[in-house]
Amino acid sequence: MLDNSRELSTFAQLVTQYRQRRGISQGQLAQATRLSRTYVYHLETGQRANPSPQVVQNIARVLELSTEDRSHFFEAYRQQTGQFVDVDQLESTLLDLGELAHLLVHNTSYPAHSLDHLWFLHSWNKAAIYLFETQEMLERNEHIHLLGLVFDPEMRKRFHGWENLARRLVGDFLYNTRTLTHLAEYKSLIKMLREYPEYRRIASSVYTRSKPAPSFVFQIQHSELGRLTLRTATTVFTNLSTYSMVSYVPGDQQTLDIYRTHGWQPG
Repeated sequence: MLDNSRELSTFAQLVTQYRQRRGISQGQLAQATRLSRTYVYHLETGQRANPSPQVVQNIARVLELSTEDRSHFFEAYRQQTGQFVDVDQLESTLLDLGELAHLLVHNTSYPAHSLDHLWFLHSWNKAAIYLFETQEMLERNEHIHLLGLVFDPEMRKRFHGWENLARRLVGDFLYNTRTLTHLAEYKSLIKMLREYPEYRRIASSVYTRSKPAPSFVFQIQHSELGRLTLRTATTVFTNLSTYSMVSYVPGDQQTLDIYRTHGWQPG
């Protein structure tokens, strides 16, 4: 194969350089940025010379470029295409996503929490803390993972039909994080989850190729409220699922009455 690196633009070379430094393949970069592998290949070989600023922003984000590298990357893009990427706007957007998740969680009457891209619990409102009885965990400042919560031996006793719930959540998690498996923090997380024997068993058997349904119903047993039937409602803030908010709405009339009593039901 001929070496055409001297003919490639700086931008094309940087895509390859930064991708390889991050330790991911063209296919993994394509998945994480919602592009085709052919598109990424054409970017790196100079056959695709005029990508949109949004594509370039997404690549920079997935490759987790430093401020200096990102500026270099965007300048190479400007020289190649004549188009500008608004660095200040990008920085503002990235910094605001977590705060946006926090604000929305705390401004909904339903019990709700937010998740980051690896499903660590990011923020809770008071209704969710009371509903799931997680006050002690939060007071210990634990970095709680949603699956860690469900697979905790004490917490799992509160979920009716725990097996079905666990299988559903593990399948959703593996599907939604399938483009993040190259990340060191993902590998560390999986190592932590595999300390739960039940996680190992379920993860080895669930089917993860189908896109999950957007909502499902499950039941929990509350120490004061009794049994509640809940339906999930998920709000995704960006195409890349940097943060999402999960709200828990009533799943039956009994739970609806409980929500109304506690002021969790709007209107």
